[in-house]
Amino acid sequence: MKKQLFVLAVFMATGIVAMAQSASKGKKVLPKTKVERESKVSAKNTTSIRAYGKGDQLLNVGIGIGSPFFGSGYAASLPVNPSVSFEKGITDEISVGGQLAYASSKYDLNTAGANYSFKQNAFYIGARGSYHFNELLELAPKFDVYGGASLGYVIASVSDSEGFNGATGSGIGFGLFAGGKYYLSNHTALFTELGYQSLGLLNVGVAFKL
Repeated sequence: MKKQLFVLAVFMATGIVAMAQSASKGKKVLPKTKVERESKVSAKNTTSIRAYGKGDQLLNVGIGIGSPFFGSGYAASLPVNPSVSFEKGITDEISVGGQLAYASSKYDLNTAGANYSFKQNAFYIGARGSYHFNELLELAPKFDVYGGASLGYVIASVSDSEGFNGATGSGIGFGLFAGGKYYLSNHTALFTELGYQSLGLLNVGVAFKL
């Protein structure tokens, strides 16, 4: 299952970059006069979509798929891992912020004369930063392609069918990721991120520019 998710995520990320580069190449038409250049710049500033730039505040609300946090034999209590992240652009290439995520899984043991189950919850809180390749790759304005790293702490707890509740397995959480956004408007985009971060291998969702 994880292999299939990885292949799907690579395919989606490759598609986003390919679409962005294709759109960019299709729009490289230089104006012939100064008046045309100024007119084009004015129209771009007032009507076009700018995917990312310095000062932008980005809110990502998504779901994680394929959590590597739990071992074999576990079944997901939730089919997906909800997550939310926020980043602010400090330059036209770099943004920094934080992230929260949650995952839950359970383990059932059914044998002759014995039924036992326990549930494990995991919360992730951490910082993250991204480098945006839009200018470097000369992408169309609707596309934002980036990569980054995250570092934080995973708080884990366990409860079982016999009444036990307690903390277990908490520790440092870190990750690397590559992602892409496609802006539907100046303030709304769809995104996908691939990599080990928070509590999912593949994260997809909706992004908002505040």
